[in-house]
Amino acid sequence: MAAHSERISFFCCESCKNKKNIEEYSVYYCEQCQQCFCRECCELHDYLFSKHVKYDRGNMKKWPVSKELEAFLQMCEIHTHKQLETYCKYHSQLCCSKCDPLSHRKCKTIAINSAKIHADDVHQLSVKLRINMRKLKQLQWCCESEIQDLKSSYQRRQEIMVRTMNNKINSTLDKIARGTLKKTRKVEQIKILRLMRSTLDDVENTTINETKRTLLSLEASLVTGVETCIRHYPELKLLHELLLYSSDKDKKKLCFIVSRKCIDKIQQVESYLYENRDKLECAILKQTKQDTMEYLSKVSGLGRLVESMKANTDIEQCLSKLAGLARIVSRYLSHVFTVQGKSEHNVHLSSDSDTCCITAMCILPSGQVLVADENNYKVKLLNEQYRVVDHLVYVTLMVHRYLKDMCMITPREVAVAVNGYKTDSWKILDIGTSVVQFITVTQSKLELVQGRNLQLQHDCTGIAHHQGELFICSGRELYKYSLNGKMISKLYLDRSIDRCAVSPTGDKLYIFNLLQQKLVTLTRDGTLLATFTHPDLKTIRDVHVTPAGQVLLICGRMSPNILQIDSEGRSKLATLVIGRDVMCSQLSVCYSSTTSSIIVGMLRNNILVFRVV
Repeated sequence: MAAHSERISFFCCESCKNKKNIEEYSVYYCEQCQQCFCRECCELHDYLFSKHVKYDRGNMKKWPVSKELEAFLQMCEIHTHKQLETYCKYHSQLCCSKCDPLSHRKCKTIAINSAKIHADDVHQLSVKLRINMRKLKQLQWCCESEIQDLKSSYQRRQEIMVRTMNNKINSTLDKIARGTLKKTRKVEQIKILRLMRSTLDDVENTTINETKRTLLSLEASLVTGVETCIRHYPELKLLHELLLYSSDKDKKKLCFIVSRKCIDKIQQVESYLYENRDKLECAILKQTKQDTMEYLSKVSGLGRLVESMKANTDIEQCLSKLAGLARIVSRYLSHVFTVQGKSEHNVHLSSDSDTCCITAMCILPSGQVLVADENNYKVKLLNEQYRVVDHLVYVTLMVHRYLKDMCMITPREVAVAVNGYKTDSWKILDIGTSVVQFITVTQSKLELVQGRNLQLQHDCTGIAHHQGELFICSGRELYKYSLNGKMISKLYLDRSIDRCAVSPTGDKLYIFNLLQQKLVTLTRDGTLLATFTHPDLKTIRDVHVTPAGQVLLICGRMSPNILQIDSEGRSKLATLVIGRDVMCSQLSVCYSSTTSSIIVGMLRNNILVFRVV
């Protein structure tokens, strides 16, 4: 939608425009004067014409018809020189004459001039817009207050705690030095103690710097939240005003267009608000502070490590261990999973015509698991015991389509990446048949979302979602899309990009290059951060990020294993599962925090579940 600066030109103060040659945002319309006034000019107007009837922006249907505004609203967002003419029911998309033959030639469409929308629906949209505007303000206030709290107390408390911990270690080292260096000459004692003090300073600086980086990372997430709220709020406000403006019975076409744009924007904002309920509000800071306390408690055990050194320990060995303390501190910040058990669960149905091929999985907040069975064209819903409780058959005509990936949009809605192409005796005739299909989950029941289907003009092999934006892999490119199907940008180009994942805070994207056997870490705008290669990275199948930010990679055939990578995407932390446990046929991986398990989907009728701590 238009930004605040764009909307001023549609209903600007006519007095300011004519006399001062400036465009000022108008807040009232006078019926007798037939002019719009800003707040300042309105005071003068009321002084001169106190009996004139005025209408504020809450009564915009009483305002005059703006030809500029109507032309802008009816303009196609993709083909800006064309006007919107039809509405595609299959894709829930407004189309111009140029959109229609390109992307919707087989879809059922209706002419916008004949489209109808009920007054009750308009009222409900108005209520939803106001509710989401209020929620955005609340979230913005929460983020701003937490930023202030971080700046005033978080950093100071953490540094004090870290220094206290290091003082305890320092005291322990003094005792050791007095006990082990009695027979050492004074000059050598001073030299050794200086080396030990220097090493401790390095440990302290490393720990404090890590704390500062954590602080900056949290602050950056909160600032992004504030900026996003500031961006969404005026757009919702503008849509609310336009909905009121177009609700007059003589503006049916305009009302339908605005209503559709309201629905798309409301869905985008609601998705953003849901994600940030756990990620940006106060809960994340409480959890982070709790995690930091646990981390410092573990680090304080380093004093016991030093104390446990025997009196006759070689000084060089002692200093070598002390030099490694910084690395130990760093390791505590990234929890490494440990596998404690394994189980298998059958997901094959009697109606399946082929062996299951689980190409993608998605964990819902309820603990239920969605799996994509490519061979049987089904999306299956598993309960917390991994039993199939419902399924959907994805049916297409004359088109080969494959269920490649899926991601959660809201707690009840999932997007499924469906890659496809038309063939004729193995010849590819049309690659523009890939779609993103939306599915809802309601009380253990799956339903296709009618009219919610994004048709793409490229392949679709991987998908991830964060804050109302979809990240889609095409096999060679990584794209960013809005939830209504509008391509925002092409983020990255490489020879082979099959899957992608996004960090919980949305600041990092992870993709893998299957041909070059490497993991690539990007910023949200596609800037390269890191490239990771390793002998164990062969035939990478999937990449997954847990809610806590741990990165999991699953490989197959040539190197069948599950690896845990650090959140920066620079090094391997552990090999969690080795080949003989995965049997070389693994295709997908995900982590369930509800059951504390890593789940592996395979080209088999069973899925593997590894219980981890």
